[in-house]
Amino acid sequence: MGRMPVPLDILYQDDDLIVVDKPSGVLSEGGGDRERDLEQLVSEIVGRRAFCCHRLDRLTSGAIALRTRNRLKREFAQLFEGHGVRKEYWLLTQGLWDPKIKRVQSRIDSLGRGRWANVQHGGKEAVSTFQLLGRHEASGLSFLRGLLKTGRTHQLRLHALKAKCPIVGDPLYGVERDDGLFGLHCRSLRFRHPETGQEVRAQAEPPTNWQSLLDLFRV
Repeated sequence: MGRMPVPLDILYQDDDLIVVDKPSGVLSEGGGDRERDLEQLVSEIVGRRAFCCHRLDRLTSGAIALRTRNRLKREFAQLFEGHGVRKEYWLLTQGLWDPKIKRVQSRIDSLGRGRWANVQHGGKEAVSTFQLLGRHEASGLSFLRGLLKTGRTHQLRLHALKAKCPIVGDPLYGVERDDGLFGLHCRSLRFRHPETGQEVRAQAEPPTNWQSLLDLFRV
């Protein structure tokens, strides 16, 4: 990624927290000297160190929250680790989703080298719920809303695969696209601010390269 500027849309900001729209392809954290990750990019915006409160996969775009001060560090950690945040995802999947599938449950375990799998034994329990927003018969695509009930690595990607509808453009569990489109986007975050108790809502528009597919569903 070098030193080319990476534009970031700020969705919410206060003295302690910032929520931005992460572009697909940007690491949430752990970039180091080899590439600028989201923590580094946001640190440049706010003028001090920023730390992710949670992570999105490199290819997943959308709303992600970062802590910008040490104050309330424990409170924000408990909020995000304790399932106090409603995270809504949009999914574009390859395959016609069965409308009867509204909940997917599995056990997820690591296969190593960045790959994970739904397994019969071992691993950790994972639960996701889905709402079908549209199906397009001619293209064989579906459009869904997904909610995480647990927070396992690659959870929605694997649960879409379990439903026989892998994420569009998923290079690990589906078929990578030449245009780089990846069909998983964190649409919104909603939570109570740990200090004020006020509800915080942040909503991220889907990437521009989604629009031609969303047009199939008239979104």
